[in-house]
Amino acid sequence: MLPMQAAATPRETHESPTDILNAVSVSGPQLEAALEVLAALPAQLRASPHAQALALQAYAREAGFAEEAASAALHARVTALAKWTVAHDPERQSDARSVLEAAARFPLGDTEAGIGFEPGGFQELILFIEDLPF
Repeated sequence: MLPMQAAATPRETHESPTDILNAVSVSGPQLEAALEVLAALPAQLRASPHAQALALQAYAREAGFAEEAASAALHARVTALAKWTVAHDPERQSDARSVLEAAARFPLGDTEAGIGFEPGGFQELILFIEDLPF
């Protein structure tokens, strides 16, 4: 008889933090809802990472995310989107729906500023989504 093995943890499988975050499926509407949750925080709490994390944990539970890392993935995508917007679209000229859809789908990566989106590829995906006929 073979001995029973415990379920692998992220450390045992050598998954990187970005791999874990990218494994969580998020849709554009879910990302938009997460942004709305953060915008609804009282003004004095909006800049608090702890308050943001708690709000996104509650949203992830209510939205029915099964993954344990769902709130962290939402937080990482929201943060990556904010960083990209400041650096590459400060006037917010890109189509908002296309940006949200791209932010939900584009893989997070390790950048000089932490976890974020590779700017060129992210912009290409936004433009591709804008051109879709729906």
